[in-house]
Amino acid sequence: MLGKMLKSRFIWPIILLILIIPTFTFLLKPGLYWNMHDDMQMIRQLEFEKCLKDGQIPCRWTPDLGYNYGYPLFNFYPPAPYVVGQFFRTFGFTYIATVKFTAIVLIVTSSLAMYLLASSLTGPIGGFLAALFYTYAPYHAVNIYVRGAMNEAWASLFLPLIFYFSRNYLKKHSISSLILLALSWTGLLLSHNPMALTFVLFFAPWCLYWYFEAKLHFQIKPLLYLVASGVFALALSAFFTLPVLFESKLVQIETMFQNYYHYSVHFVSFKQLFLGNYWGDGPSVWGVFDGMSFTLGTLHWLLPSLLGVYFIFRSIKIRSFKKYSLPLMIIALAFFATFLAHERSTFVWSIISPIQKIQFPWRFLNHSLFLFSLSLAFLPRLLKKYLSKFVYIVIPFLALAIVLLNYKYFFPVTFGPITDEQKFSGLAWNNQITSGIYDYLPKTASTAAKTKAAEIIDAVEPASTEYQLTGYQKGTDWWLFNLQNETPAKFTLAALYFPKFELFDNQQPLAFGIEPVLGRITIDLVPGTHQIYLKLFNTPIRIVGNYLSLFAWIFVFVYFFRKIWKSKKSIK
Repeated sequence: MLGKMLKSRFIWPIILLILIIPTFTFLLKPGLYWNMHDDMQMIRQLEFEKCLKDGQIPCRWTPDLGYNYGYPLFNFYPPAPYVVGQFFRTFGFTYIATVKFTAIVLIVTSSLAMYLLASSLTGPIGGFLAALFYTYAPYHAVNIYVRGAMNEAWASLFLPLIFYFSRNYLKKHSISSLILLALSWTGLLLSHNPMALTFVLFFAPWCLYWYFEAKLHFQIKPLLYLVASGVFALALSAFFTLPVLFESKLVQIETMFQNYYHYSVHFVSFKQLFLGNYWGDGPSVWGVFDGMSFTLGTLHWLLPSLLGVYFIFRSIKIRSFKKYSLPLMIIALAFFATFLAHERSTFVWSIISPIQKIQFPWRFLNHSLFLFSLSLAFLPRLLKKYLSKFVYIVIPFLALAIVLLNYKYFFPVTFGPITDEQKFSGLAWNNQITSGIYDYLPKTASTAAKTKAAEIIDAVEPASTEYQLTGYQKGTDWWLFNLQNETPAKFTLAALYFPKFELFDNQQPLAFGIEPVLGRITIDLVPGTHQIYLKLFNTPIRIVGNYLSLFAWIFVFVYFFRKIWKSKKSIK
């Protein structure tokens, strides 16, 4: 009875979902929150929600960050996790609960995505094993419970989907698969740009394998369609990717790749990768005394290694590598990704200079653990060949082993009770609005603010000027107030300049200056009554990006609506 049930393809996803529950048990505990390196998840969600309520769509300018001066965070920072989080906010969940439930959604969906990919290669048992190992990868716990790198963590959902839909297209030449591939790339681009950039190194050989496997005889059309899918993904995400590509020169991103953040500081040792058992929530530092773990997980690399040795031995014995070429390629790519996290790969970083934008070489663990886990999809077939009577004993044993060995990582080192109100007030609030204050600071500023911005006017010259402010209103990317002054004066607004902020006085364009220290907007006003309106408009790049994305998403919705409509009509 049990054997018959385990042979059902539908039981394995259910078992998978049950076994991954320990990875998010802590997230189900109400009122508890944890210390993380990037403790900006709640305030980013808050700023994203403020944008939506204010009609700033897509969100670009976050009003509270930068010590309340604001800066263009979401013009350059991927919004995907906060789009998902807004679903929970819409239903009234607290910000703390929203961050936690968003992480749960990520864990579950990425596990199912890996199951979808792996089971399509080797069947449901292989899909189950690969997905379980993928979910319990120690570095995934680092991303969520140590670093708080939710954007990077979300990339783990789209890696298997990109592999799955690209393979589907090359095998079946389905336009739907091509569009779903574009949507998967879009998800990755809107989650974590460095992961999208580096994943190309592994996506290309994967596509070439299935291109030749499909016996396309050097047809150029399928490859052009794959490229077109990538271009379409850029169109879907153009509202974000175009500003990133063309407007990054407007902000001071250089500090994100210098000194501590230079890639050469963060290579990982052989021992940390393969033999490390340390676990902590400290920082990554120069050398081998990091306060956080970079272990691959013993079973995560050992089992694929043994598989690789077996497949090589068998290939030599039968004098052909064709039969085992796919798992061998996956394992080889996994070790290549791991190699890129080690200092010995410095020459590769010098040759392929764009990957230096990844900041931390150990981010390649995302790719290596994805590939190592995927390779384990081939293990059940091997077990069936040699241990057919015991396969339903060995697989549960491996599943239990990976859960027992790794579940302890999926729990924060430091945590405690806290509320939204506590997080958004006092010292906790100040820490959040000043964290990363130099990230995306406009280049018109020579330094970041050291004190909190005033409500409207930071300074006036001459200092003895008497003036009256009334009717003050402020949105996320606009200010409106009345100002009456008796003498000519220069007013420094508590607002940073960024293209295209524009000023109006009584609905007429008003010339303004930019003070050189903090990059604040200054206005010279003659005596009188003024109604000042300040608003951030879209540059041509942002306008083009917005419309490209709008039309691309309309196309997607129309395409799938027509497809569903036709299928319903055919059923009738």
